[in-house]
Amino acid sequence: MTGGDLFLPFLDCALELLEPRGRIGFLCSDRWRFMGFAEGFRKKWLPSLKIASETTLAASEAFVGDVDSYPTILIAVKRRTRKMTPCLKKQRRKKTLTELGCVVKVGPALGHTAAFVLDAGEDDVEPELLRPWVDGSDIKEGFITRSGRRVVVMYGKDGKVIDPKKFPLLLARLKRFRKDLKKRSIVRDGAAWFRTIDRVYAADWHRPKLLIPELAKVPRIAIDRSGAIPSHGVYAIFAPDDDVEGIYEKLRDGKLAAALDGIAPKVKGGYVRCYRRFLMMVRVPH
Repeated sequence: MTGGDLFLPFLDCALELLEPRGRIGFLCSDRWRFMGFAEGFRKKWLPSLKIASETTLAASEAFVGDVDSYPTILIAVKRRTRKMTPCLKKQRRKKTLTELGCVVKVGPALGHTAAFVLDAGEDDVEPELLRPWVDGSDIKEGFITRSGRRVVVMYGKDGKVIDPKKFPLLLARLKRFRKDLKKRSIVRDGAAWFRTIDRVYAADWHRPKLLIPELAKVPRIAIDRSGAIPSHGVYAIFAPDDDVEGIYEKLRDGKLAAALDGIAPKVKGGYVRCYRRFLMMVRVPH
């Protein structure tokens, strides 16, 4: 059996009773958006719901005691059921990015950005270890601003973490941050103090890709051909045969935001959360 949240049957029942164009409000966990136990629920209801608001709260605002939960105020509107017409049947079928064979990856988690990311004016790491680095603020609609920041590639061509003792400049830099690096949970669990949380490997990111910030008021997309490594707050879409232009043309100029409407939740401040799960559900004309 698959575990789940007890609130889900209540939400399902409430939506069954809701009239078309009716509006419903729930204070509930946001786990139904992401977890496997709610997969059937999402397939059943997301196509017929418009998420009007999904405001994230601190757990302390919703509960008297300490709980391990992420509550949201969910407000949804039930769409009217539309009858299929001959005209609609003739429209081109839209396929999801999954069906088109695209791969979506999130940028690697570093664990301490200041240690591994160099600003444009810094040059205290061996150049052969550096690659361009992009975060969400660098991504505009249709283009990427080049800040000059670079990230240390901590994994060699063999896929193993490098030995910083072989790179004296890198070792000297990391030692400056050693105290903070050693505080991380991965180090307490036995990892080397100088490694990143995720593997930072240049070959993982050298192909042409589409970059999308994880959080945005209006989801935006741009093509990267520089081999840049994205931050952990950025998602990359890799297309079959590297045809990123074909996917980009179908998602540019606000079409990505429209495709995510009703799929991706909004958090406090009206920001759309563009997680991998939601991006893989995006449909584009085939």
